[in-house]
Amino acid sequence: MIASRRETNKFLNENFRNYLNAQVKNRHKVNINISIKSPSGEKVLQAVDFVSWTIFRKYEYGDDSYYNLIKNKIVEENPLFP
Repeated sequence: MIASRRETNKFLNENFRNYLNAQVKNRHKVNINISIKSPSGEKVLQAVDFVSWTIFRKYEYGDDSYYNLIKNKIVEENPLFP
């Protein structure tokens, strides 16, 4: 799993990585390898940022112009707060 590095502080990044590891281990009983990388260095994080931004724009501002570019790729969509 690759998580986005938002902090430059090594201690905060390590705490975040440990938190993710503990949650996955406790809830799903699996061990995973977690890397924390910057979005500029990891293209998949840029793609995830774009997708989450398009969904945010749709629900928060009623702007579905970018959402329409990806909506045929979304398998299921359920609003958390209808």
